[in-house]
Amino acid sequence: MRRALLVLLALALLPSGARAYKPSGPVDAVGMLDYRQGPRFKVGDWVRYHTKGESAQGFKTDYTVTILIAGEERWWGEDCFWVETQTVYGSGHPEVAASLLSYSVFEDSLPSRHFQRYIRKFTEGEDEHGMLIQQPFMRAPSELTHRGYGEYEPPRTYDTLGVEKIDVAKASFKGLRVRETYHEAVTKQYGDTTVYFELTEKHDSWTSKEIPITGLLRIDQDNTQRRRAWMIGESKDAPLQIVERSTGSTVFEAMGSRMRSIHLPAAVLRPLREQPSQERKPAAPPTRRGGSSG
Repeated sequence: MRRALLVLLALALLPSGARAYKPSGPVDAVGMLDYRQGPRFKVGDWVRYHTKGESAQGFKTDYTVTILIAGEERWWGEDCFWVETQTVYGSGHPEVAASLLSYSVFEDSLPSRHFQRYIRKFTEGEDEHGMLIQQPFMRAPSELTHRGYGEYEPPRTYDTLGVEKIDVAKASFKGLRVRETYHEAVTKQYGDTTVYFELTEKHDSWTSKEIPITGLLRIDQDNTQRRRAWMIGESKDAPLQIVERSTGSTVFEAMGSRMRSIHLPAAVLRPLREQPSQERKPAAPPTRRGGSSG
């Protein structure tokens, strides 16, 4: 399994009592792409987002993420595209990750759930020349033999709240606002003590077709964890307490084109139609020299 984190999941990883935090390893933003309406990008297109978050335990994070369509590659006869993610924490240097995805992801009926199935290669560190080291993405053998919980959509509700004007990146856009709500509760018995735990997530997102690659203008997140515990016969006196709450936003900052990756081989940095044919032409027959008759 890969070590890169999806950018929109970073707020769920807040450690208790931390004052400053960054995920270990680079962030991979392939989960932010809009796979619903076909590829709305070309090689060199990019978008940038700013993420800020904090928790009740004192956690704070602040970073920017640039998502670049870095190139295209025909991998085992399949047309694919490279997604490069550049993450900057504070004034630090960019941390870079990249993934090669098949264009077939846009034909999936549930791409937001299945996009990881279309990852063909990912990157693991850099070599001595600063180039990303590519690795084939291998699915776990268990995924090919049975379907687990991850195959099914968790119990989430979606509410379309209408089109709103939203100001981001010193500009105004009209964005479709959708609220996603998730609630999960678990009760477990530990000896003579019962523990109840619940998690509630509320995410409001604004999307627009004017934004390439992701379609995302803004997403606000509010995640709350509550817990109560009681001895046998004392459930009425057990208060439901908040043990952690994290809030944060990911906001569109800029977009553009003609950005060039410096971490992938030059051979893949152009569209497939501009790359030399990867099919080897048959060798020309040897030239026969005419002989003189005696």
